[in-house]
Amino acid sequence: MKRWQPVENTKSNAQSGILFIHSGALGDVICALNAIECLIDHTKIDFCCQEHIIPFLSTVPGINNVINIHHPHITSMFLTENCDKVNDWLCTYQIIVLFSFSKDWEFSLKKCHPNIIRVPPRPPVDDVIHTSQFIYNTLQQTDVISDNYKEIQDFVLQKQNNSYRICQWKTVIIHPGSGSSFKNWPLERFMSLGQQLCQFGYSVKWLIGPAETSLVTLLLQNSVANNDIIHTNELQIVMHCLNQSSYFAGNDSGISHLAAYIGIDTTVIFGPSDFRRWQPMGPNVKTIPDNHLICSPCFEKGSRECSHKKCLHDISVTQVMHKIIRKL
Repeated sequence: MKRWQPVENTKSNAQSGILFIHSGALGDVICALNAIECLIDHTKIDFCCQEHIIPFLSTVPGINNVINIHHPHITSMFLTENCDKVNDWLCTYQIIVLFSFSKDWEFSLKKCHPNIIRVPPRPPVDDVIHTSQFIYNTLQQTDVISDNYKEIQDFVLQKQNNSYRICQWKTVIIHPGSGSSFKNWPLERFMSLGQQLCQFGYSVKWLIGPAETSLVTLLLQNSVANNDIIHTNELQIVMHCLNQSSYFAGNDSGISHLAAYIGIDTTVIFGPSDFRRWQPMGPNVKTIPDNHLICSPCFEKGSRECSHKKCLHDISVTQVMHKIIRKL
């Protein structure tokens, strides 16, 4: 495992801080953020990510600059001849941490900077360890994170102590989609859940992603009011809605990680994916179920041919409602 070493300062810029580069989806980025949160108060941090994630990372205290991963400075690293301006910019950082499986990308970066630490964005599929903890451990092994820093669990507890939200809204956000329909609890059960929450006096809003238009159609066909459906690809709108809600319920998705990170009471339904590896980290998170069938988890192992999806169909509306009502 490579350890970083100090390098000589450039003539124009003293080296300081860390540039983190992550090309993954929202949930993957938040898992990495949980792992590096202990550095935020001690180190200058810049973060490079996909454009649609920038609005979220721009709100995280302690992250100085958020850079689009498609910025010319980043894409030019793959050119045969590197631009001096790009090299000068990268050399203002003491370390560059690349969250990637790509050795080619690591090689391209090493042409521009001597201290490149490549970290796999998730653990090997057979390792039963949370993704954030895996990243934290890897960064400790490379001395990016000192043994003196708090463990991830300490930060979650600290958030819990500071996360009391005086919520004036009786609104529950339901997000019935995810990055893969294979992970989704049946929509009709989400709709039954929504009806029961309305009977308890709560307003239910349905958060639908840009690639999930079919869900909008089904909700409207089942008498869900159009003004109760939030169909958007704007993360600013999603964050605004979450911050004005009292509860969130959804599948294993990036939005579930976002709700948990913000500190909202959150229930996440897991089926074929492994909650031990992907449970959103936050002070107020519950997962269903808290154990697995013999045949699951299978999502990351390529065996997605089951037709029964028993891991999801065995989860009842009553079971989910019980988790939520205990918090409302």
